[in-house]
Amino acid sequence: MTMNLYQLRYFTTLAQEEHYTKAALKLHITQPSLTHAIHLLEDELDVALFEKKGRNVVLTKYGKLFLKEIEPILNRLDDSIENIKQISKGKETLNIGFVRRLGMSYIPQLISSFQNENVTFQCHSGFSYDLIHDLKKNDLDIVFCSYVDDQDIFFKPVVTQEFYVIVSLNHPLAKNDEIDLKQIEDLPFITFTKNSGIRPMIDHLLEKSKIHPHISMELEEDEVVGGFVGHDLGVAIVPDMAVYDLLPIKKIKIKDIDEKQTFYMAYLKNTQKSKAFLEFIEHVNCDVL
Repeated sequence: MTMNLYQLRYFTTLAQEEHYTKAALKLHITQPSLTHAIHLLEDELDVALFEKKGRNVVLTKYGKLFLKEIEPILNRLDDSIENIKQISKGKETLNIGFVRRLGMSYIPQLISSFQNENVTFQCHSGFSYDLIHDLKKNDLDIVFCSYVDDQDIFFKPVVTQEFYVIVSLNHPLAKNDEIDLKQIEDLPFITFTKNSGIRPMIDHLLEKSKIHPHISMELEEDEVVGGFVGHDLGVAIVPDMAVYDLLPIKKIKIKDIDEKQTFYMAYLKNTQKSKAFLEFIEHVNCDVL
């Protein structure tokens, strides 16, 4: 005998209700049918999934482990079934991933200006590496991130940002509108963590200018970097973002630097593209900044 989907749903319902009669009523089956199905499942697995506790039943250690394994699978199956139903009705959900620094303005504007009432969005933010990983697992349809060298993925540049040095408003360098990177070499330097997509670009700028700063902190969030700089705990090199305009800091142009931070729209090359997917891609292409 091979376990089936009904048995798995019976198992999860009984795990929730912890009572055969209540679970059977919820499943619209008889209690003997439920009992028989659970016994068959236990025979198949060769372990006890439930044990009696008064009038109720509770999961054994094997039952808890089995529930942990199959719940996400059943949830994913339910999501897939619902998605297919919606597509058949002309509706579709696009799973979009993006790096956090695009979440304040670019992505919200992009989605709000997309005129298709039959398309909904599930949005996820994260680091470029993690987004690409989820894209390749088909957990995401489209991601907006830094470039990653991968021949299976199509990349199109969509956003570019210049780099600035930021200092606190009372910092001696704050009187300048433009500086050379040499002027920050001996100052406490705040930068992003190594798993951040922007860190390699900042390191490249420093190497190109033959600067070896004294790194005092490595932080993940743009606003956190800006907050620490604003309290005069160091200086930083950052891309031009609206969040920094809200903080007590001065943005200073960098002399003789042409490099810019570029973000890309990315999706798998060899996958079937739905109508909604293609419409959104076209919308992005028309909105490239």
